[in-house]
Amino acid sequence: MLSEEHVKGETALSGRASARLTAPDVRTEFGLETLDMNMGPQHPAMHGLLRLVLELDGETVVRCDPIMGYLHRCQEKIAENRMYPAVIPLTDRLDYFANMHMEHGYVLAVEDMLDVEIPPRAEAIRVLMCELMRIASHTPSIGFLMLELGAFTPILYSFRERERIQTIFEAVTGARMMFHYIRLGGVKADLPPDIPEKIWEYIEDLESNFQRDFVDLIEGNEIFIARTRGVGRITPEKALEMGLTGPPLRCTGVDMDLRRDYPYSWYPNVDFDVITDEGGDVEASYRVRIKEILQSIRIIKQVLENLPEGEVMADMGRRIRPAEGEGFGRVESPRGEFAVHVVSDGSDTPYRVHYRDPSFVNMQLLQEIIPGHYLPDIMPIMGLIDPVSGGWDK
Repeated sequence: MLSEEHVKGETALSGRASARLTAPDVRTEFGLETLDMNMGPQHPAMHGLLRLVLELDGETVVRCDPIMGYLHRCQEKIAENRMYPAVIPLTDRLDYFANMHMEHGYVLAVEDMLDVEIPPRAEAIRVLMCELMRIASHTPSIGFLMLELGAFTPILYSFRERERIQTIFEAVTGARMMFHYIRLGGVKADLPPDIPEKIWEYIEDLESNFQRDFVDLIEGNEIFIARTRGVGRITPEKALEMGLTGPPLRCTGVDMDLRRDYPYSWYPNVDFDVITDEGGDVEASYRVRIKEILQSIRIIKQVLENLPEGEVMADMGRRIRPAEGEGFGRVESPRGEFAVHVVSDGSDTPYRVHYRDPSFVNMQLLQEIIPGHYLPDIMPIMGLIDPVSGGWDK
C-alpha cells in the first residue's frame, strides 16, 4: 500500500506534466506520465554541440525543443572590430563544411558597396571552387546519414571523396579547411598550371564510380527504405512558411535555387538542372543530394572547358573603405541560402555584419516534424536538415 506522502508526490508530478501532455487521455486515466529526456549536447551522433529536450510517451516523441548556443563565438560582433578583408577568415569558421560558400557570400555583400569589376577568370574560379565544395559537403552528409542508420561503409567512401577534394584545395589555396581564398575583388591566386587537369581527372573518376558507391549500395536497401521513407515528412506549404532553403526545401518539391533564380558570379554562364523531389522526407533529401552532386560535376566540367584567361584580382587598393551604405550578398550553399548584410559607416571596419545561415533557420524544423516519430528517428531527421554547429552558433 502506498504511503500518503508518496500519493501526494505522484499527484504533484502528474499535475505538472498535464499542462504539456499530448499523449492519449488513457495515460492520464491510469496516472501515467510522459518522460523528459536530454539528448546531447555531447551525443556521438549529433552534428555538433546541440541539446534536444525531448518529451517521450514510451518511445514516441511528443515534444522536441532544440537548445543551441554551446558553440556561440560572437562572429558578427567580432567582424565589427576588423577591417573588411580581415573578416574573411572568420567566415571560414561558420559552416566549416562549406567554407568557400561562406567566403563567397561575404565578399559579394562587400563588393555590392564597392564600384569594382571582378575579372571573369576570378568569377569562374569562384564557381569552380564552390561546386567542388558542394561535392565535399554533400558526400559526407550522405555518409553521416547512413552511419546514423547503422551502415559504416558509405562514410568511408564519402570521406575518400572529401579527402581528394581537400588535396585539390590544398594545392590551390595552401590550406585544407580554412582557406581564406576568395578575396574582395577576386581570389587569392590563380590556379596552379596542373590543377585544371587534376580536377578533370578527379571528376571523371568520381563520375565513373558514383553509381556503384553512392547509389547501388544504398537505394533499394530494405533497411534504408524502412528508416527513411515517410520519416520527417513535411509539406511544401509548411517548408515555405518556415523559411527553409536548400535540399530540405527542394525535397518537398519546391523548385528554388539561388544560382538560377538570383544568378550571381559566373553561374549565368553554365547550364544545370535544379533538383527537386516530391517525397518531402529523409529518403527524398538523400535523392536530392545525390542528384545535386551530379549537377555539380556538370557545372565543373563547363567551367573547366570555358575557363577565361586574364587576371584573377581587381585593383582594390590597400585599404577598403566603402562609402556609407549597405551591401547584400547571397549564395546557394550546400545547406541552403547563405545571406550576408553589411552596413558601412565610411570607415575601414564594418558598422554591422549579419549572417543568415541556413543551418540556424532550418533547425526550427525539428520542433515541427520530430513530434510523433520514434526516438531512433531523430538522427535520420537531423540528416534531412544536415545542420553544422558553426552555422547555427555563429
